[in-house]
Amino acid sequence: MEFGIFTAKEYTRFRKSSVDLKKQLPYQPSVFYKKEWAGWNEFTGIKHKSSNIDLQQIQKIAIEMGIKTREEWRMAVATNRIDAPLYVSKVQGFSNWSQFLNVERYVGFDELLNFTRSLNLKTQTDWRKWCRDNERPSSIPFDLQTHYKSDYISANPNSKISFWRFIFVGFK
Repeated sequence: MEFGIFTAKEYTRFRKSSVDLKKQLPYQPSVFYKKEWAGWNEFTGIKHKSSNIDLQQIQKIAIEMGIKTREEWRMAVATNRIDAPLYVSKVQGFSNWSQFLNVERYVGFDELLNFTRSLNLKTQTDWRKWCRDNERPSSIPFDLQTHYKSDYISANPNSKISFWRFIFVGFK
């Protein structure tokens, strides 16, 4: 935990990072410490919480703590600054780290609509082709539906118009 090692893959990477570490650390700790071995959780010192938790509650705590990245999340859990699962991405309802940590990397919904409607596209296929052939601004995600579906639903609670038609054309 002192070195931010939480998984077997990270251990292997850490061990390979220097000749001295290769000499000092066993290649396979599970084999080397066979009699004492109780799993990677115990070996790394991480206490994994149940994934049966209130995602919105721990999300609120993480945002209040100013956690902005997956690595910051992992260190906060590992150092017991937050009482939550290390692998929150496996908790039901988790969608992606940017959304979970409320990282504002993408434009707001109204600005998105101004941008997408200026392209004169009609469908999701048109969008994918445009993204492939053009340089998409970093403030506009490729996966529009993942990031803006709730905004679309809020803007059109009773509408029969599809997400993609609304994004590119509106109510026309």
